[in-house]
Amino acid sequence: MNRPFPALVLAAWLGLGVSATRAAEPPPIESAPEPPARPALMLIEADITDMDRFREYTVAIIPIVQRFGGRYVVMRGARDDLEGDWGATRIVISEWPSMQAARDFWNSPEYRQAVTLREGTGTFRVTLLETAPPPEAPADSR
Repeated sequence: MNRPFPALVLAAWLGLGVSATRAAEPPPIESAPEPPARPALMLIEADITDMDRFREYTVAIIPIVQRFGGRYVVMRGARDDLEGDWGATRIVISEWPSMQAARDFWNSPEYRQAVTLREGTGTFRVTLLETAPPPEAPADSR
C-alpha cells in the first residue's frame, strides 16, 4: 500500500529547515507600482443660441471646475480656422489631473445642479480625452 509521504518529513529530510508547526511562507510578491495617472482634457464644442443665459452657467461652474482640480486652457481668445467650416462653434478645453478627476466633476451634485442653467442655451458636444504618456527618456549616450 502506497501512502503519501508527509510534506514536513520530506522537507526536513531535504534539510529545508521547516518547523513542524508551520511550513515556511514564500516571500510576498511585490507588485509593480501603478503608473501615475495622466492628465485629461475635456473638449467641448458649443453652438450657443442664448449667450446671456449661457453666461450665467459659465459664472456658476468656474469655481466648481477649480474645486475639482480643473483649469481652463482654452475658453476665449483668438481663433484661426485652418481647415473645415467651423461656423460659430465655440471650443472650450479644460485640463484635469486625471480622467477620474474630470468624471468626479462631471458627476458631482454641484455640477449636475449648475448644468441645468445651460439647458436651452445651445447644442453641446463634450468628450474626455486622456493625454499621451510622456516621451521616453533618451538613452544615455555615454
